Amino acid sequence: MHKTKLREAFEAHLYENNTVGSGKASSYLKSLEWLSKMLAFESYGFDDCTDIWGIQSIARIHALRERVLEEKQKRDTSPWVNDQIPVSYLRDGYCSSALTEIIQYIPEFEHIQRVMETHNRYADDSELADKLNFEPDIPNGYVQDPNSKDGQDRIREAKVRIGQAAFRKMILSNYQNRCCMTGLDIPTLNRASHIIGWADPKGKKIRMDPCNGLCLSATYDAAFDKHLVSLDEDHRIILSKDIKEHYTSKSVQIHFKSKEGHAITLPDSSHPKQSYLEVHRSKGDF
Repeated sequence: MHKTKLREAFEAHLYENNTVGSGKASSYLKSLEWLSKMLAFESYGFDDCTDIWGIQSIARIHALRERVLEEKQKRDTSPWVNDQIPVSYLRDGYCSSALTEIIQYIPEFEHIQRVMETHNRYADDSELADKLNFEPDIPNGYVQDPNSKDGQDRIREAKVRIGQAAFRKMILSNYQNRCCMTGLDIPTLNRASHIIGWADPKGKKIRMDPCNGLCLSATYDAAFDKHLVSLDEDHRIILSKDIKEHYTSKSVQIHFKSKEGHAITLPDSSHPKQSYLEVHRSKGDF
C-alpha cells in the first residue's frame, strides 16, 4: 500500500462523506493519533501498528481492532487509560470505528489507484471500456463470514460501492471537478452521472467506461437521471416535454429553459459517446 497516498486519500474520503457539524472526520483522525500513543504505552505485540498507515494487511487491522475493543471493555484498568490520553477516544468507540472505516476504505483506495492507472495508460477511448471492466478485489478478512449469505451480500454491496467510487473519481478528474452544464466547481456538490445507468442491463459492460459519464451538479444529475434533460448529437442541452410543457415557474426558466441549446463543456478526452446518449434520449420525451 502507498502509505502517504493512503493517508491523504482516507482523510479526503472522511471529509467528503462527513455530515456537516458532526465532527466525525476530525474525531476519527484524532483517534488514530491517540491510538498510536496508546500502543506506545502498551503494544500487546502490535509494535508494527504504531504507524497505522504502515500496517501491511487488513487482517492485521482487524486484529488490532479486536484488541481495541478488549481494552475498551477493561475501562479504567486498561494501561491505555491514563492522564496523558483522553479517555473518550477509547471509551466512546472512536478508535474502533476509525479502524472499521479504514478496513472498509482500503479496497476502495486500491481499486481507485488501479482504475486511474489503467485510465491514464490507454489514450484510445475504444480500448478503455474493456480495460476498465474489472471488479474490485475484496481481500480475505474484509467480512468475517464470506461464505454465508450475509457475507456474500456484504461483498456484493462493497463491490458496487467501490466501483462507483472509482467511477466518480475518474469522471470528476476528466471534467476537472466542474459540472459540464453549469461550471460549478465544488466537488462535494458534483456527481458522476452515468449516461446508461449502472443497473441497466445495457450498461453492464460499460459501467466503468469514462465515455459513459458526465460530471453534473446535484440538481442536474437528478434531472438527467430522470430523463428530464439530455444531450443532442452536438452535446447541446435538450429538455424533455415534461419540463417544457408542465413547468412554467421562474426557477425552471432560470435553471433549465435558459440552458436549452447550450453546449456542455467537454473534457479533453473521453467525450460522451453518442450511442450511449441515444439510449438515454430514448427513455425521455424529447
